[in-house]
Amino acid sequence: MKTTLLASALAAATLISACGGTANTAKPTTANNTATAKAPDTKPPAPALKPGEVPFDGMSNVGTTAKAGDIVLTVDEKKIAEIAAEPKDPTAIFQNRVMVTPSEFESEVEDSFKTKYKVPNAYIIAVPKGQKAKVGDVVLTWWQSGGGMSRAYVTEAANPAEPTVRYLGMSPREDKSDKLKPDSFVVVNSEWAPGAVVASKDGPGHEFAYVLRVNGDKVLLSRFARKLKVMPKADLTPVAYKPSFKVGDEVKAAFFSSFDPATVVAIDPKAGKVTVKRKTGDEQKDLDFGEVMK
Repeated sequence: MKTTLLASALAAATLISACGGTANTAKPTTANNTATAKAPDTKPPAPALKPGEVPFDGMSNVGTTAKAGDIVLTVDEKKIAEIAAEPKDPTAIFQNRVMVTPSEFESEVEDSFKTKYKVPNAYIIAVPKGQKAKVGDVVLTWWQSGGGMSRAYVTEAANPAEPTVRYLGMSPREDKSDKLKPDSFVVVNSEWAPGAVVASKDGPGHEFAYVLRVNGDKVLLSRFARKLKVMPKADLTPVAYKPSFKVGDEVKAAFFSSFDPATVVAIDPKAGKVTVKRKTGDEQKDLDFGEVMK
């Protein structure tokens, strides 16, 4: 009997091997070990934007004053797509590019690698050729020994076309200066010009921001952490770069992202700095012109 059973088992194994299979020893599938099916992606697709359209109220289909060959400050091609896909609280660093072909609503620019791409005009800040600055001016440029758009205070201007500047908005340990190249900056000459500082009404207080573009009564702003937002002019208060206060005056100062009550301790017009002391507590801090308002 044992011989017969052994022979039967060997015959079965031989048949399985010949068919290229194996014996099924897996446990029965249960609810606990069944693979969970991936839930379908219910996120709606990003809306398709036409040339010149941007996801910011009042900023689509605008023009540009930049001419072919001019330097412009704008965003990268990848960032344009990211903002279109995720328009809530987007951030953006503007970089220096060269205008190739200006157009009605969307223009072609070229980066430092000679790569050309299209940009909605809303994201383009023109840097006209032939700009000249004097000591005490604030200009909009880019960090020329680093990168990224920056506001800067003119500290020396023996050659008005190539001023020496101290970059604004940097921490004290990152305080940087450069001699700017010709045709690489634009003087911030009005309270609504690109680079002009405003205090935006946001909740109970006022937040620090600066202007990127104005279209009618709408203003595209760069806010804390380079977040982009459109706000009506009526909710914005221009902040002068040239101080209208003196030592001992009570002011509002942007210690962080918001303007808080403070007292002026010292003013350094050569460097474009103001030392202030917070009204609550003993914090004292050196701030840039434009970060303190009367």
